[in-house]
Amino acid sequence: MSNADQDIISMATINRLGRDGNVGERTGRPEEKMKRIIKIVNDLLNIAESSDNLPPPPPLKDCKAEMQLFQFQIESEKEKGKLKDEMIKDLRADKLRLQLAHMEKAPPLMKKKEEMVEKVQPLKPDKKFEEDTNCPLPPMDNHPECMGKLKWLSQMWKSQPCYAGYGVNGSVCSFLIYLSEVEKWCPVLSCRVPLSKKAEAGSDYAVVREHLTDLYPSLEKRSQFRWIEQRICSMERVWVEAGRSLSAKYNLKERKAKQILVHPGVVTDESNARIAEAAFNGGPLGELVQWSDLLSTLHILGHHVYLTASLPDLRHYFGVDTGGCPPLHSNPDLIYTDIIGLRQIKSVLKGPWFKYRCIIRVLDTFGTEPDFNHISWANKHKLESPFGGLNMIPLQFYTMFPHTPDNTFLGFVVQNQLMSEQSELFKSNKRQNQALVYGKRAEFWEGKTAYLDVIHKYLEIHGTVNRNALPNYVKNHGIVKGTDVQALLRQSKVFVGLSFPYEGPAPLEALANGCAFLNPKLNPPQSSLNTKFFKGKPNIREIISQHPYAEAIGEPYVWTVDMKNLTEVERALNAILNQTIEPYLPYEFSCEGMLQRVNVLIEKQDLCSSAVSWPPLSALQVVKAQMSCKTACQKAGLICEPAFFPHLNNANTLAKNNVDCQTSEFSASGLVFPAYNSTQHCWFQSDPLLFSCVRSDESLTRVCPCRDFIKDQIALCKDCI
Repeated sequence: MSNADQDIISMATINRLGRDGNVGERTGRPEEKMKRIIKIVNDLLNIAESSDNLPPPPPLKDCKAEMQLFQFQIESEKEKGKLKDEMIKDLRADKLRLQLAHMEKAPPLMKKKEEMVEKVQPLKPDKKFEEDTNCPLPPMDNHPECMGKLKWLSQMWKSQPCYAGYGVNGSVCSFLIYLSEVEKWCPVLSCRVPLSKKAEAGSDYAVVREHLTDLYPSLEKRSQFRWIEQRICSMERVWVEAGRSLSAKYNLKERKAKQILVHPGVVTDESNARIAEAAFNGGPLGELVQWSDLLSTLHILGHHVYLTASLPDLRHYFGVDTGGCPPLHSNPDLIYTDIIGLRQIKSVLKGPWFKYRCIIRVLDTFGTEPDFNHISWANKHKLESPFGGLNMIPLQFYTMFPHTPDNTFLGFVVQNQLMSEQSELFKSNKRQNQALVYGKRAEFWEGKTAYLDVIHKYLEIHGTVNRNALPNYVKNHGIVKGTDVQALLRQSKVFVGLSFPYEGPAPLEALANGCAFLNPKLNPPQSSLNTKFFKGKPNIREIISQHPYAEAIGEPYVWTVDMKNLTEVERALNAILNQTIEPYLPYEFSCEGMLQRVNVLIEKQDLCSSAVSWPPLSALQVVKAQMSCKTACQKAGLICEPAFFPHLNNANTLAKNNVDCQTSEFSASGLVFPAYNSTQHCWFQSDPLLFSCVRSDESLTRVCPCRDFIKDQIALCKDCI
């Protein structure tokens, strides 16, 4: 620094003292002395930072006593700027030390009316903060707001309980740690940097877990998760075994541990669905099964799972209405919820929800088709649905069965007794000449007497029904636990469908326990257009039997019959009684299969970036047909893959697939594009949310993006793993 610059600083100090008098004599109150000293430092900083072009000052006067406060040790330097920066840095550090010393040693200020200021307590011995007791102060460069934030927090840290949740305990060290590591107003303490880096490195990679113990506390404190917790606990050993098995087959290392929020809106009190309460009284279990299996999967795969079950939970998670504290987990990598939960997230976050949009996955049992999802299209074509119009990417909807190719198949796990050492117990059980009926509510049995009478001619009929208004030959066990149902299935030869409930887990549990399933046909096919149960569902998918997935498995495991055709029913019963079947469980519904599928989806399915191509284009097989792409691909032994639609949506790609577009246009007027007519006029989709596997137009030939799939793992192509 030049002599002129040094003179400027000294002169400013003298001038200030000339106005205010000697700092030491002005007042005996230490807080006023400190204010004056700090004000002088501020003046010095202002002058030092803007002294490049000032005129030469008057001769230097003696202000040695004041300058000793800051221990200026300026040595001659050739480069003026470098020395000036160092002086500013020292000034700021000295200023902070002075203020912190004052905060800890000065007597408390007089309390103003209606204002209570907490005295800062010295740090108590605590292992958690042991390494920070001295709190060596880092340089304050680039953190001009730090001092003000420290002052504010020292007075207000008890005003909100969330500060204590971050470790703030009234000590200066805890203030600095919070303001540097949580809110980023202050520089990180030097003693904390290695610890932070170590913690970060430790959480980089997901490690397959050997237990589910850490999952239970978040379930136990909420009554809504009682049934889910029981299922998870009963299957823990099987999940652990499946994790080990998958790790032995595939490289599960080098995976980033994701921060994942799980919010099942259907179990929240605000939803009024009461599904968690009804689970123990014969209520539907499908959604609870899927949520429990998803939680187990995410935990075994080594990710960090945060579970919320109410609107206050969501507000706490996202830091909404928490009195100024930042959110605990503001940057999740993925969010799993359902349609109810998605609306709750929107209501809590308001506009900012949109920044999370592409990382949300919506569990949707029966699926959402693109035209119902697209709010403008749905309104224009009067596709009324309380669950539609969400304007998500259709692949964000995660289904229970692989019935809607525009969505993603998440699935669940079929619980059965072949899962571990109990397989020996299975072999020792002898099947009785009995049938177990699929229907926990007495109303499901109504109008089925003739059908049940025929079955009773061959087999003793058992039920697990909520009340006894049943034919007198039925042996009713009442509502029982899942393990008891497994035992009944192991003893039975036939699991009898009653045409409802649709597409539940139980038929696959029967097959996994070596019990054949009698699957009723539905005539006419059922959909939201003609069936009360499906009314309001955001699709018009038709089902032609009680369980389409089981129907595709076929004989000798599944016998699809017309309940009104009693001859057909008897023929199926005779065939079943004259055969012996081994237990059968599709891999995709096993613990290992679900772990494999969800792991690949987490690692590969990126719906935030158009630059990422998954599934790989090597799996693409183009099929042209005047029908829906779902049907066209199925006929070719493939599956429609909507992720490939953008790749096909141009004339160059169509030309490579022997479609010579004479003319073309982009349009959002249809759901079947890309397509072409008899004159080779081609239509391309201008709205990516309207790509659809399931719609058709007889006047147009669709260009369909099909792919292969792994047997018993339809969600994944052969090149996907």
